[in-house]
Amino acid sequence: MAELKPFVVTSWFGHRNDSEIPDVVREVWAQKFQRGRPQQATRQSNVDFALLDAQGKLVHWFDAVGSIRYSRPDDLISNTVKQIQLATRRIRFDSGSAPRLASNLLKLPDASPGKAGLRVFVRLDDRRMPAYRLPVVEFVELSARDWQPLAWPEQRRTVDASRLKKWLAQVYPPGVMERVDRTTKRAFAITSVTGSLSLAAATPDATARYAVASGRVRLGDSGGDGFSFEGDLDLVLTYAKDSPAVQTVRGVFRGSYPRLDRLRQSTRHIPLEAVFESRPR
Repeated sequence: MAELKPFVVTSWFGHRNDSEIPDVVREVWAQKFQRGRPQQATRQSNVDFALLDAQGKLVHWFDAVGSIRYSRPDDLISNTVKQIQLATRRIRFDSGSAPRLASNLLKLPDASPGKAGLRVFVRLDDRRMPAYRLPVVEFVELSARDWQPLAWPEQRRTVDASRLKKWLAQVYPPGVMERVDRTTKRAFAITSVTGSLSLAAATPDATARYAVASGRVRLGDSGGDGFSFEGDLDLVLTYAKDSPAVQTVRGVFRGSYPRLDRLRQSTRHIPLEAVFESRPR
């Protein structure tokens, strides 16, 4: 991360036959796929890095895998750092060009003023794909009506997990190209949530009441082939002493995601984890 401090980092996702491709991407691909270019002895990946100067001119680009192939995670990191350092030497930074760290702090997605909702952290704990293990963070805006299924339980009751689909739909592998539509190349969205949660009151304290919701849920996507995965959902909710409305939510999802290994023609079940926190509280 230290090597990226002088840069503004952004990304683009697309395909070679897309109608709208950024000029710098066209420039990189023109070099990567030029006709008559000798076949490289190394494998190419579908991820490229491009470094631009302050005027938007391409200074350097490299394939994310390059000459090291698909080797150890540390090798991928070392190669990326080496390539960034190489490009940085080709760019002249004046004294005022590097951004101050205070203006470059990471900001997580959050509720806009006057709004509330749930922040979702998701990661796929795939030991073969280190990038998938980094959490992806999404914010889902929710209204008071969205929280009604989890209103204060006077007695233990069952909650249909499908009523929480608005935010459980964010629990899917954050990696690129997991399951995509072959025509549009867009990732399939979670379209079905099934299962039930047991919601029951917990021990209160002097300031609030508490409840716990737990159960197993199954998530299915829009692929149309019956694909799904499941996991255990556990939530802790707080309520005011005199109101049934949910005040705060904290929770975790621990599941297993079936990922097809095309080389071995087998399926690996990879831990998929999510953490939830209500915002702004």
